[in-house]
Order: sequence, then C-alpha cells, then structure tokens
Amino acid sequence: MIKKKLLSASLTAAVLAVMPAVNAFAAEEPVFPHFNKNDVNGSVTVALPAGMSANVSITFDSPEGKAEPYYVKELAENTTATFDIEGRDNTEDDYRNYLLTVTPTGAGVKPFTAEFTVPDGNDNPDSFKELKYTFTVDDVISDNDWDATDAEGVVTVAYHLNAFTLGDVNVDGKVDAKDASKVLVYYSKMSTGAEGDLSEAQKKAANVNGDKLIDAKDASRILVYYSIASTGGTPTWD
Repeated sequence: MIKKKLLSASLTAAVLAVMPAVNAFAAEEPVFPHFNKNDVNGSVTVALPAGMSANVSITFDSPEGKAEPYYVKELAENTTATFDIEGRDNTEDDYRNYLLTVTPTGAGVKPFTAEFTVPDGNDNPDSFKELKYTFTVDDVISDNDWDATDAEGVVTVAYHLNAFTLGDVNVDGKVDAKDASKVLVYYSKMSTGAEGDLSEAQKKAANVNGDKLIDAKDASRILVYYSIASTGGTPTWD
C-alpha cells in the first residue's frame, strides 16, 4: 500500500539532492484527474520515425475500475514523447495494470499494444522503471502489420507500412489487368505533368521490369504475367 511520509525540510532536501534525473524528455500531461507527481516511479518513452504519425494512449485497470484513461496524445512523425507513470503495489486492493496503445494514423493497420506495471517507489526504493518503445517503418512483406524485438530494455517495433508485392499495384492481393490499368493511368498522368497518385510502396510494385521507370512496359509485363497465371501457368518476372 502507498504510505504518505512527512519529511523534515532538511531531510527532503537531502533526498532530492541524491535523486537522479530520470527523464531525458519533458513529460506529457496526463488526462487522469487524480494524477499525483509524487507517486511517479516509472516512465514510458515512445519514439516515432519520419513517415509515421500515431495516436498514443495509456489506460489502466485498478480496483476502482477498468480501462481508466491516463494519457491521450497525438504524436507527429519524427517525434519522441515521455509519459510519467505512477507506481502501485501488486496487491488485490492496490494495483494498476497499464496498457500502452500506439495506433499509426491513416495507415489502416493494427495498433501496437503493450501491458506493463510499475512498482510502488515508497515500498520499493531504487525501483524506477523506464520503458522505451522505438518505432520504425520498413518494406518487409509479412503476415503481421508489425513485428517487435526487445533488446536490453528497448522495444523496437517495425511497422511494415511500405510492404509491397511486385505487380500488385492496387494492393488487392492479386496481379491482374486492374494493376496494368493503374500503371497506365499513372504513366499518362506523369507524361502530361499531372500529379501521380501512387504511394511509394505502389511505385515499387508497379516497376516490375526494374528499370526505375513506371510506364507502358511495366503494364505490358503485368498483363503477360496475368495471362500466364490465368491459364494455369507459373509466371515469373524474369
């Protein structure tokens, strides 16, 4: 249980003098109305890369209720934020089970979630807990929207936002005439100086002949690939 202690002015000063600086970044403001800075015994740092913004939330379950809002924050790309976390005992009548949720904006992918607890600093001296989550974006093709690795307390979460399948330009899970048509539309727009509407991943999927150009040659190759596949053959991009 949390025990409030009354310290003399001199003892308080001595304690503060030996306490380490625990946060490298200014902490965000909690939305939880009963947040007590004196009970902080941990921190969560979230670092986003260029090309990925996200909604970040932290909630907690406790004897008083479930999914209590603790922090809610919209983070821009290439941003790092730190959230101070209050410590609690792990007992039936005094606990907090926290849940971090990071949802990339405008990407249509599953959010990253992580559960954690933070010990009560009053009952467990020198137990400050730092959790760090670093996000990256790659072009790995995976059945998962993201994959996470934990190295020495730093969790790296790789979101596969730039994943692509060669020839699948409209990202519907198959290669067919619709993909060839999308390539031709893009090529037509670019040829007339108009703005193209393909993402970076779609551009990689469209350039099937590997010449770094997206044009009628790629559309033709896609149609050949589709023709062979639709007649029971085994097409390749060679």
